[in-house]
Amino acid sequence: MYSDDRQPSWSEYWTELVELYEYKVRDLLDGKSPRGGKRSLGNLRDLLMTAPLDGQLMRRFRQTDRLWKAHLHTLVQARLQPSPEQWVIEKPPSNTEQDTLEGLRFVVWRERVRELARTQAQLWMREGELITLRCAYALDVNLERGDASMEVPRQHDALVSLGTASVSSELMTHLTDQLCAAFIEPPAHHPGARQQALIRLRGALTALAINPFPRHKDQDVTTARVQAAEREPLGPELKRTLIEGLQIETGGPRPAAERLAIRGGVEQLSAFLESLIPVSEGGEGPELPPIPQVLFAAQPRSAMTDPDDGSSSLTIRLSGGTQTHWRGVPLNWRRSRESWLVTIGALDYRFYARGQGTAPDPETHFVPVVLGEQNGYALLHGDYLYLEAQQNDRGLLELLALSRAVALLLDPSGAYLNLRLARAAAQRFRDGRIDPQGVNVVSAERYSAASPDALLSFARKGAEGLLTRLRQRPPQESEYVFRAAAEAVDAPDGHELHLLKALRRVHEPHKFLDSAQELPSEHDGREAASPPLPGLMVVTDLQHSARIGRTSDLVMLDFSGEPITVEVAGRALTLRLDYKGDLAVILPGAPVTLLRELLVIDVAAGGLLLVRQGSRIVVSYEPHVGME
Repeated sequence: MYSDDRQPSWSEYWTELVELYEYKVRDLLDGKSPRGGKRSLGNLRDLLMTAPLDGQLMRRFRQTDRLWKAHLHTLVQARLQPSPEQWVIEKPPSNTEQDTLEGLRFVVWRERVRELARTQAQLWMREGELITLRCAYALDVNLERGDASMEVPRQHDALVSLGTASVSSELMTHLTDQLCAAFIEPPAHHPGARQQALIRLRGALTALAINPFPRHKDQDVTTARVQAAEREPLGPELKRTLIEGLQIETGGPRPAAERLAIRGGVEQLSAFLESLIPVSEGGEGPELPPIPQVLFAAQPRSAMTDPDDGSSSLTIRLSGGTQTHWRGVPLNWRRSRESWLVTIGALDYRFYARGQGTAPDPETHFVPVVLGEQNGYALLHGDYLYLEAQQNDRGLLELLALSRAVALLLDPSGAYLNLRLARAAAQRFRDGRIDPQGVNVVSAERYSAASPDALLSFARKGAEGLLTRLRQRPPQESEYVFRAAAEAVDAPDGHELHLLKALRRVHEPHKFLDSAQELPSEHDGREAASPPLPGLMVVTDLQHSARIGRTSDLVMLDFSGEPITVEVAGRALTLRLDYKGDLAVILPGAPVTLLRELLVIDVAAGGLLLVRQGSRIVVSYEPHVGME
């Protein structure tokens, strides 16, 4: 350190750190592990990159840094060129149908586990100190290293960034992938391999709970240096900076009270992982799905003669046919170079062939699809397409159709003419008469004064009741009732027929896809028009923003927690989580609203439609009914 008869300078401080960096890089080039580990080397390099070094120190640092980069480049090239011995021992993958179906079974199970992991990550992000996610990070690193050297990160560790939704989701996905590897990787098929892998997992959890802050191998050296620095006659600011620099390698002390919170986090993490492990392996989770029967199978023992409409899943060997029907939905497919173009109903999906045999490709994932009135998932393993229908009370398309009816009623033009007309029709259906005072222009003042949530709830309840009566009554009676309602509210001639036609589209939501050309297009005036429109545009994997430019377009997506922007009718609509973790819809010029299940935002020419079930969201647009 420094003698007591002189004051130290900043140049001496930075000189020592440059020399420390040179020593660490020299150890690395000599094949030794640098003192403090490679992470401390990276931290020290980051500090020196922004340090105010003079010319001579900067040249020394850059010269050493070039040696470090050259060493890293050599390591990368060595990994890209495996030795001939590796080529000899590798065995070609098996391509029999049974092996491929076994791999398909594993990848379906892995995707279900991944979905659970992503959902759990979103729930744990609501913890104030992110304690369980920090425990998951340490466990993930320790499993990958094969030891217990990684400590639980500090709450605000900038190198971890667990407060970001995409980072926490990726962490939990990677951790559960390591769990799934015990069942999927080729070594897992050896006798006792699964049990040994699960023993290592449970042992790593126990070690993390007992010792969440493992002692660094250079802790004694760092402690001695810090104690010596505290005795130096330095100013408070300089002494603090010096100590922080010395503690870069090992980090500062951790409070003892943090251990109790970490043990609770490890218990939560352990309970979640046990809920994923099959019961047959000593866990509490469901068993792996059975090997499926296949439509157009290559081998008789795997063959299925016809699709089972009562089953929630279907597996198709795409190379064995070109079309079929399942659950009332037509399916067609054809090969397109290295991919398959699959048409489900009226929507096209492109699948790229990944994985073959028993080893699933890590990039294979579920793609959300629309199966008639239900939502579903699909994935491709080899040339085997797996489809799964989600069981729910109301499909996204049915909700979307209802939202279109609500948007029609929420049109504020004509003093909420559509809402008053619909209410008059409901009175005529129910009582056989219409109360003129309750549906006149003056009655619309309460709609203008109502809050957006109250008005949406009122319009949705009215739309659901009116649609129920339209299903129960013959078309002639409905037309007669709507004409009477139009007279009561003094609607323009023919307007009630436009509204009735628009409402009838929601009777059978799965047929709405086939009649998209009947939808009115965007218009500048108030006249209705219905030119043919192209088919629906569905986005299932948003990397950037998406655009809805036609009234027949819709965007379907899985919301992972990261903000997504969709351009609808020329306006940017953003979906993001608010500070409470609720899904907020942000539209310039409009108040922020929350998306629960169904939301309609009225704009000048129509309504922006959003419907949601879990993480599945559909965004679309419905123009206002034209008036002559």
